[in-house]
Amino acid sequence: MGQANQIRFPKWLWLTLAIVDGLGAAFALTAYVGNGMVAGDLIGLPGREHDISVAQHRASIGLLSCVLLQFGVAGSLFSYTDRENGYVGRFFVALLGSLALSVLCGFAIVLGLKAFR
Repeated sequence: MGQANQIRFPKWLWLTLAIVDGLGAAFALTAYVGNGMVAGDLIGLPGREHDISVAQHRASIGLLSCVLLQFGVAGSLFSYTDRENGYVGRFFVALLGSLALSVLCGFAIVLGLKAFR
């Protein structure tokens, strides 16, 4: 049962998954930064301890989501690259491509928010 029964996904599907994961990672990073700012603003105010802990918890969830989605981007791009290249080359292409894709998606989110403002 080697590779004869293996399911092959089209390359456009891997690229689409990478872009969707990149958008999710950029949005999760934005949520992380926003909740971190909220927690920083609330620290020192009396009676706001519960709100601080909620904002810190949401920030940590945003960071965890960003990291997991970033692994999804890198995995999708790793599967997207040609199999003739070695694993090391594919790994570095996927790593650098995932960082670039997430930064581009982050810029797209920021520009989209500015356009609707």
